[in-house]
Parts: sequence; structure tokens; C-alpha cells
Amino acid sequence: MKKLTEAEINKLIRKVEAQTKDGKKIEEAISIVSIDLDSFYEKKAVLGFDIYQYSQFEKFQQTLIPHLFRKLMEITIRNCFTHEPYIFQKTSEKKIKENFIDSGDGGFLIFETPFHALIFAIYFESNIKRYNSGHNSTEKIKNIVGEINLRYSLTHDDLYKTSNNYYGSAIITNARIMSKDKLNRFLLDKNSYTWFNKFINGIETIQLIDFEKDDHEEIKVFAGYTEIEDEETERSLLFGKSANSIINSDIMHIGEIKSKLDTIDIYSSHIQANLQTKGKAGFNKITISLGNLNSNGISN
Repeated sequence: MKKLTEAEINKLIRKVEAQTKDGKKIEEAISIVSIDLDSFYEKKAVLGFDIYQYSQFEKFQQTLIPHLFRKLMEITIRNCFTHEPYIFQKTSEKKIKENFIDSGDGGFLIFETPFHALIFAIYFESNIKRYNSGHNSTEKIKNIVGEINLRYSLTHDDLYKTSNNYYGSAIITNARIMSKDKLNRFLLDKNSYTWFNKFINGIETIQLIDFEKDDHEEIKVFAGYTEIEDEETERSLLFGKSANSIINSDIMHIGEIKSKLDTIDIYSSHIQANLQTKGKAGFNKITISLGNLNSNGISN
């Protein structure tokens, strides 16, 4: 993704100035120069998440939560590359970390497609479930902070990148959607909903994908991907031959929000997956739920 540097911004300003000196009105000048700006924008998926009512935690717990999130992020990134090597082969652990915008009680992650964002969200929520269940690696901090519950939002829209950050409507809309939710759900904008319809026949179909039956070869998202040659390595834990799998996926339209002059349709998705966990004594099978079935509309 091209970076919009200070030098490029100054060049755009000079071009607008030159157009106005030639007699163009400022609005017309901006319209002409905007064509140059378009080359810096790309459509990306943004996964947003945060702890609902973070401000209600005591100061000591609030101070520990960013540390906890960094730890859970590290674990989730490792999970994705260990258990989903086929899906995440076009990126790296370093890139995912660089594409994270930290907000303390959560943040925003930039991905190439909504599919990649969704898989990351499933693994992240599995680590939230492990944390809440007393997993060995986070048991000490859990005894202090207590249980946490997250809300998620997924958008697919334009972004541009400067030397140190991302900006654009995909992040702005994501934050607005998440702020409207009071029920810890997994919410999607219309662009994400449409993307899943186009590429995998709807987000509900995700539970039917089977890499062992070579379904990945029929999904355009994975065009140009390289097969996993190591016979000991599964292409995918969630879509492979193990007992770990996505078992349910639902989606419903729950309302709309206003964004500038546009109205954005909002969808709520509920996805469940069976996973096995290590690092916890005794029964180690878990079912995680990303989002929930509450059908109430979004708050005003």
C-alpha cells in the first residue's frame, strides 16, 4: 500500500493552488486533484474490538488491561500462523502487528479481506474464552482483572496510510458502529455483508467450507495461494479434518446508522466454533461464540 507522505500532501496542496491560479473555483480544483489522491486509497477490512464499559474498571485493573490485550494479541497471531498457515500465507506476524491501531482497551486491525479478519476474530475470541476459563498462561492476571467481554465490528471500505498510521472511512465507520452497540455483539457493515455474499455465498456458508475437499480452490480469495507441501502440516485447523471446526453461523439485519450523507446498514452475526485448548487441567474442549443472538437494534 502506497504511503501518503508529507511531501505528497504538499504536492497535492500545490496542485490545488495552481488550479485556482488558473481561474478554477476551489471546489473544482479539489475535484481535479482528487484523482491523484485516489491512488493512495485501497479497500481494506478493519476488525475493531474493545471491552464494553472499560471505564467501569478500577484504576489498577484499567492499567493492566492494555498489557493483557498485548499478550492475547501475541497468542492469537501465533495461533493464526500455526493453525491457519494456508489462509495467512500472504502476510506475516510482523505485518499484523504493524497493522494494529492500539486504543488501550482494544483497537483496530487492518486485513486484506473480511475473511481474514473473521478468522482472526474467531481465534481472538477463543483466547478471551480461555482467559475467562482460567487458562494457565493468564490465570494470575485474571485473578486481578476478572472476566472480560468484548464487542466487535467489521467494516470493508477505503483506507490510506501515512508513515505511521492508517486513516479513512473504514476505521471511522468501524468506530461508529462499535460505539452504538451495548450488547457485546459482532457487527458488520453492508460492505462486509456484501463481500461475504460475493466470495463465499454469504457468511452463513462459512461453516460448510472444507479444505480437505479442496473448497479453497473454488474461493477466489485464495487465487494465487501456494499449497502447503509439508504432509505433517494441515492447511487449516478450522476447515480441515480435525474435530476443531466452525459449527454455526447466523446473520441478521438490525438497523442502520447515518454517516455524513449516507445511511449504513448494520448486520449482527453469531458464529460458533469448537476448539480444543492446551494449558488447562482437566476438560479441555471449548465452544466459542463470536457475537450473540440478541436481535435488538443498535442504540442511538
